[in-house]
Amino acid sequence: MGCANGENDFTACEKHLDRVSRTFAVNIRVLRGDVYRSMLLAYLLFRIADTIEDEPSLEAAAKIDYLAAYEDLFPPGRDWRGKVDRFTASLAVGGDGADIELLLDTPRVFREFVRLPADAVSTISERIRETARGMASFQRKATGNSAVVLEDRKELERYCYYVAGTVGLMITSLFFGGSTTGRRVPEKVFERLNARSVPFGLGLQMTNIAKDFQGDRERGWCYVPRSFFLDAGIDPRDGFAEDGRAAGLVLGRLVGAAMENLDEAIRYVLDIPRRFVRYRLFCLWPLLMAVETLALVGRSGGRLTEGEPVKIGRNDVRRIIMISSCAVFSNHLVEMLYDRSRRKVNIAAGN
Repeated sequence: MGCANGENDFTACEKHLDRVSRTFAVNIRVLRGDVYRSMLLAYLLFRIADTIEDEPSLEAAAKIDYLAAYEDLFPPGRDWRGKVDRFTASLAVGGDGADIELLLDTPRVFREFVRLPADAVSTISERIRETARGMASFQRKATGNSAVVLEDRKELERYCYYVAGTVGLMITSLFFGGSTTGRRVPEKVFERLNARSVPFGLGLQMTNIAKDFQGDRERGWCYVPRSFFLDAGIDPRDGFAEDGRAAGLVLGRLVGAAMENLDEAIRYVLDIPRRFVRYRLFCLWPLLMAVETLALVGRSGGRLTEGEPVKIGRNDVRRIIMISSCAVFSNHLVEMLYDRSRRKVNIAAGN
């Protein structure tokens, strides 16, 4: 059910957030003030690009055109209302659900977006343009009815940069790089955070790729690099559900790559000054959830190719939030929490 026309635009945006990502809504709601508004609207704007990329009713050529038109909406100019209305009116999507409702409600999101502080609008616009352009470049790999397959780890990291590394850079800028927060960190701290922003995003995105492996295959994408499969003696284009052991090895490599990046992500969290407790929690919760998810992926192994879902339970989410909220002020305790979750990944991998 869509958002009622008569309600406040920002309230409608909050409802969209709850519908498209209940887990991420928890992270965003720990924030306050302009940073809360900026992050919520940024998430929805990035999600709109994701929806265009993922919509199965659209051919690759249409996705490329829509992503180019979406990129052109940023940064909003004087004629932003007309451009957004024309973009929305041009959409011809056959799907439904919360993501499509958000996509068709793009004008409402923009009405709130343009009210953000100028530096937030500029930061978000820069990163969304980069993301939309990058997504379109990967859509050009789709030919005919063949599955889109990433070739190697370098290409995997490039894709993850466009869809998540850019988000990491944006978050660092919104939290620490401008007047939106009113509280800047020392330049050396900002440089360390900025350097780890991309690995943070890559680690979270690789986790999503691992847990969504089968669903992505069913819609014609394989984000796990082809080289990972070839090294295990199989070709993803030929099908491999019957070879659970080889598929387990392939996913094990992806888990390893994700953990390399998440090991940088925990350093990012520890570099956030403890007085920014809400920013720490915002980053710590998805990080710990990602590591727990990768442990499940490791235990599932080749069974993922049979379509078994991989998702941590609500009780696990509550546990992570409760324990980390108590530990967040102590770097030592935060490291202990991370190491405890990481050991589960090592055990699942047989290390």
